[in-house]
Amino acid sequence: MPANLTPEFLKARERFRAAQTPEEKLAALEEMLATIP
Repeated sequence: MPANLTPEFLKARERFRAAQTPEEKLAALEEMLATIP
């Protein structure tokens, strides 16, 4: 089933994929959780 992901979520997902440190990954994951529809 397709998800209706917001542009904010997609940006956070890209930040997560580009993150190098665990802290960066955690911050991106927290933003992803906050923006899930």
